[in-house]
Amino acid sequence: MRWLLLAFLVFAASTARAQVDTVRVPNSTNGWFLSPHGTIRILVLFCEIDYDKSPGRDPQPTAAEHWPKGQLPRWKDELFDPQPAAAYLGQITRYYHDMSLGRYTVLGDYIDTILTLRESEYPTVGNAHGIGALAVKEANKMGALKTHHRLSVADFDLWRRGGQQGMPKQSGPDDPHSYDHVMVIARNSGLTHNQGSVDPGSPGKLFGYESDSQSRFGGMYAMPYEILQHEYNHMLFGGNNFHVGGGNAAQFTSYFPFLQGGWSMMGGSNSALLTGNAWDRDRLGWRPADAQFRIQAHDLRGSAVMGDLDPYNGDTGIYVLRDFMTTGDAIRIRLPFIPENEYQQWIWLENHQGYQRNGILSDRFHYELEMSCVSGIVPGIHAYVQVDRDNRYGTAQEVYGQHSDYLRALPAGGAFDQTERAGEETFECLWPGPTTPFDVGRRSANPLTGNQDLELPLRPAEDGKLARSRHRVPRIEYRDGQKVDKGQFYGHARQVYTIEGNRTLGMCTNPSTASMLTILNQGSASVNRHGPPDNRTIHLNGIGIELIEQRSNGSLVIRITNDDRRLVGQVRWCGDSIVLHPSPYHDHDALVLEQGAHLIMDRSGTPTRLTPAPDSGFSGPTRLVLAAGAVVRAEGKSTLELLERSELHLMPGSKLLMDRKAKLLIGGHARVLVHGQAELQGKAKTLRKLRRKGRIADVQ
Repeated sequence: MRWLLLAFLVFAASTARAQVDTVRVPNSTNGWFLSPHGTIRILVLFCEIDYDKSPGRDPQPTAAEHWPKGQLPRWKDELFDPQPAAAYLGQITRYYHDMSLGRYTVLGDYIDTILTLRESEYPTVGNAHGIGALAVKEANKMGALKTHHRLSVADFDLWRRGGQQGMPKQSGPDDPHSYDHVMVIARNSGLTHNQGSVDPGSPGKLFGYESDSQSRFGGMYAMPYEILQHEYNHMLFGGNNFHVGGGNAAQFTSYFPFLQGGWSMMGGSNSALLTGNAWDRDRLGWRPADAQFRIQAHDLRGSAVMGDLDPYNGDTGIYVLRDFMTTGDAIRIRLPFIPENEYQQWIWLENHQGYQRNGILSDRFHYELEMSCVSGIVPGIHAYVQVDRDNRYGTAQEVYGQHSDYLRALPAGGAFDQTERAGEETFECLWPGPTTPFDVGRRSANPLTGNQDLELPLRPAEDGKLARSRHRVPRIEYRDGQKVDKGQFYGHARQVYTIEGNRTLGMCTNPSTASMLTILNQGSASVNRHGPPDNRTIHLNGIGIELIEQRSNGSLVIRITNDDRRLVGQVRWCGDSIVLHPSPYHDHDALVLEQGAHLIMDRSGTPTRLTPAPDSGFSGPTRLVLAAGAVVRAEGKSTLELLERSELHLMPGSKLLMDRKAKLLIGGHARVLVHGQAELQGKAKTLRKLRRKGRIADVQ
């Protein structure tokens, strides 16, 4: 009966989602100011500045080979395809076709001449973000539109002006015509390279017609591929509060104090993968035309199944994920126990087979084609956590509000306290230069609060606070003494879950399936003052994810459970507040330390707060609470070790059962506190000794 009821609830939830009003109520699938569906064609203007009054201001007086002075760039025909086709060659057209699974076609053409803006004629040419209006004025001297493929104004007017945030966009021409999007790319402006901006406005009448939206970019060193996508994507996703996956900057309000890398359509220069992710596709409604579910995976028979899972309500079993880029398959797992007044969290799983296998050029690490030192992508699972940001429909503020860095990677290489070494070394991978190396290793593993490869660790500022503006890029790493200089912040094979490497993610692994600490912050200020809706308690759960098969066609078989609670080997738990909840099965233990296992409770060497406490710096002593009904069992020759003032609280109704051969080590002013009717069993002599020393205390 329970499973029948669950099936009904799942069906009801699916039906409710299908009935959302997307016509009168803002919905993210309609896009911010431009539609992410159908076909759009962009008009491109290439320009350069003639600094005839102040030659010393020219950022590139000697033109680069890719863009000769006085000419169009060599890559002018590599941006867009001008017409729909069975297969696309333009890098931007191909990118959107691949990411949208064919649901969105971005075409383009360009004015077939370079526009030279003389400083003596345009005194405001130094205003980098105003260069679009000047390029339009210069183009108007031509008298009429002339594009490389002889297109007309009507070819660039496929959508009606006035698209509102999250509302349906109307296809068809305007009267009078209005270009859907005008894009200006400058060779030597103040935008230099990988800089740009976008807005839902017009740079002025171009051959007598305004435009619905505009953007401008610098192409000093190469095609501005990354920034062009990022800025244009704002028109689909939303404002600067959608910076994520390597596209964020220190000045924007974020859920985490560490600037995040990773991958997203709203990523940028700090991204690892160059693709978007499943959150992006879900946000824009990009799924196969025959998809049965909003988020979709498959079963062992090949039938489609819902990929939006809640393991604590029975969504467990074996799932098949085909290649994410070509099929859209993904899994999202809801993390339990988070109070309703706090940010909710989910784990996402994607199967990236890589460009050499799926033919998707963007499905690769950022610099692996340019730099041989970068560890290339390998087929496997990429994982990340979503915090909040499940606001797909509602008011415009609800849909397009909230904050940046809402996705945090869960790389298979784990999380650690990073300890800086004295002095500097020269890193060789990716633009060699000086850096401060750091140590990580087995003893500094910190799955709950440590830093991982795809984020930027913090350094204290002069005022004694932490701020994202003061960070370092993790370059040279010594992992258990072995030097790693592979540009790992921009992607490394060790970050991928594979059959041959790290194939599991669970409560007792590094990283962990536990919920994450958040600190909504702007600069060094905690917006919520370390209270709700921030997540200030780490909730341990029994959710387990195991990669069990790699099929020859690229599909990956994954087992998802809700009662993975056995510790094998060593794990180190650090966090100001950690709660271990009981198993959902009444006769199962909440945690089992197997023979020889070692659980360490220790102070985090990675900040868990932004301002230091007088007695504990940027992280407090670890406090682990066994909730009522939780049973921890330490089998023979296992070890439970408490360090650095850590506290283990046994709440009424919980149990800590230590085998006679298991070790309970309590040092560094740490304590075990037994509340009310909680139960502590172990070797009587050891427990008496620890009680005399005050290491174990009863609390009524």
